[in-house]
Amino acid sequence: MVDGLRRALGFLTVYPLRASDAWTPETLGSSMVYYPLIGTFIGLALWGLAVLLGALFPQPVVSVLLLVSALLITGGLHMDGWADLIDGLSGSYNREEALRIFKDPHVGSMAVAGVVLIILLKYACLNTLSPAALRPALVLMTTLSRYAIVQLACFSPYARATGGVGEPFVRGIRLEHHIAALLLALGSTLLFGGLRGACIGVLVGLATFGMQIYFYQRLGGITGDVLGATNELNEALVLLLATVVY
Repeated sequence: MVDGLRRALGFLTVYPLRASDAWTPETLGSSMVYYPLIGTFIGLALWGLAVLLGALFPQPVVSVLLLVSALLITGGLHMDGWADLIDGLSGSYNREEALRIFKDPHVGSMAVAGVVLIILLKYACLNTLSPAALRPALVLMTTLSRYAIVQLACFSPYARATGGVGEPFVRGIRLEHHIAALLLALGSTLLFGGLRGACIGVLVGLATFGMQIYFYQRLGGITGDVLGATNELNEALVLLLATVVY
């Protein structure tokens, strides 16, 4: 359990991984059990920061600082996947070309626009939420988006024939890992979000299922960039839904 938590923490945050560890598909897949739990920890940390910052700054400033803090905690890993996905989908007409663009280190104008737009959406939602709604919104945002990664990895094939960064995760995860992650996500959602949070969770699960179908048809499966982009999309979705239900 400790090793699984540490691996999950290392891949979802800037926490340093140990080079001496054996990073096999089995250990990486099993570590995904703890993704929702790590997400909950991140959400609670952001909420604590929001409480401290709220005593010093107006809400718009707090919203910006929360988004900056989230990027610093994750090292921008998921946002990089979102940018690569936008570049690949907007600059290609077939699966092979899209997968090639994903690996291109250059960033196109559509990727920049996509990053700006999703940050603006998150900012607008955070700025709309009341202080009382901020805690469930932040915890659900980070918990459900990390669970969505597990859901997508468990029920999608890997798109590349030659493998990649995300390939051992997809190959190593098992149905029992997904069930455990689902239970952790459900427990955290009910604890911090109540029944309204559970409703958001159901909608996130359905949205992720829709993404799974789309990526299978468009790319033949998923990649590490797709997993990161899914996290960003679901974070924005959770915040958007939170402005309605809280």
